Amino acid sequence: MTKRQEHLRRRIVRAVPRVTAVAVTAGILGLACGALIFLVHLVTVRDSGGSEYLVMTAQTKPQTLIAMAGLEPGQPEDTVTLETKDDGSLLLSVQRGFAVTIAVDGTETEAIASSGTVAELLADAGIQLGADDEVTPALSTSVYKGMDAVRVARVTYREWKEQEAIPFEVEYRDESETTEGRYLRDLLEQTGEDGLAEVTYREKYVDGVLAETQTLDTEILTEMKPEIHHKYYTNVVSPLPPPEGITVENNVPSSYTTVYSMKSTGYYSPRGSGASGLGLYYGTFACDPNVIRYGTKVYIASEDGSFVYGWAIATDTGAFALSNPMQVDLFYETYAESAAHGVRQVNVYIP
Repeated sequence: MTKRQEHLRRRIVRAVPRVTAVAVTAGILGLACGALIFLVHLVTVRDSGGSEYLVMTAQTKPQTLIAMAGLEPGQPEDTVTLETKDDGSLLLSVQRGFAVTIAVDGTETEAIASSGTVAELLADAGIQLGADDEVTPALSTSVYKGMDAVRVARVTYREWKEQEAIPFEVEYRDESETTEGRYLRDLLEQTGEDGLAEVTYREKYVDGVLAETQTLDTEILTEMKPEIHHKYYTNVVSPLPPPEGITVENNVPSSYTTVYSMKSTGYYSPRGSGASGLGLYYGTFACDPNVIRYGTKVYIASEDGSFVYGWAIATDTGAFALSNPMQVDLFYETYAESAAHGVRQVNVYIP
C-alpha cells in the first residue's frame, strides 16, 4: 500500500462518524417532517355570521380552533360541528344562537336556539303541550334565524247531546194524467209528523275562545213521517182515507167487525152540519144512530163493486130512521148527483 492510499484510508475512517451523524440527523428530521405532515391539518373555520378563516394546526379542539381563528368563543346555545371534507381537510362550523319568539298562553317570550326543531325548542323552553294543542309552524319544522314566531294555541273541547225534532217532509204525488174517473181528488192522504233525533255536538275552544261547533253524530230516535198530498181522478165518491192500518182489496176492508147489507139513497143539503153537529161533505152519511153511532167511520160499496162510495162518517139522521133503520143516505155536494144516485143496495163495513 502506498503512502497516498494509506493517507486516504485514514481520512475516510475519520469521516465515517461525521457522515453517520449527519445521516442519522437527516433521518430524524425526515421522520419529524413526515409526522408533521400527518399531524398538521388545514382547518376551515366558518362562522354563521359570515366570517371564514383558514388555520394550519395539529389542534382539533373546537374552542381552540375558534380562538386560533380570532372568533368570539362559542356559547352554550351555539352549535359547533367538526367534519372532514372530501379533500381531507377539516371544516369547523359555528352556528351562533339566535332568538326565536314563542307566543303561548297570552304572552310572548324569547328562546335562544341554534338548531333543532320546533318541538325541541319548546321542550328546552319548558313549555308543555296538551294532547289537542296546535302549534304553528309544525313541531317537525327546523328552526332558523329570522323565522316567524312559534305560536302555541291551547285547544280544549266540550261535547254534549241534544234531542232535536226532525221536520217532516212534504211529498206530492200527481197521478191526474194517468187516472180516470168523475172526481178529481187533491187530497192530504197522510199528515206529517216530526221525527226525533239525538244529536252529539262538540265545541272547540282555542285559548278559551269558541272557534267552531261540530256535529259529531246523529242518532234517529223516531223516524219522520212525511206529509203526503195525492192528486188523481176516481169514481169513488168519498175522499176520506181509511183508518190507520186498514187497506181495501176488491172493495172489502182488510179488517172489520160487522157488515150490514143496506138500502142507500143520495141526498143533498145546504146546511153546514148534520143532526150530530158534525159536518156535511163528501164522505158523510145519514143513518139510524141506534144502528150506526155518530162519528163511526165505515166503508160503503155495492157487493159487485159497480158503485163505491168509500170511507164515510155517520154525521146525520135520515127521516127514514123510524121506518127503516137498515138504510143510509149518502151525502153529495150537488143536488144533481144526489138525484142521480137513486136507490142502491150496498154493503156497509164497520171496523
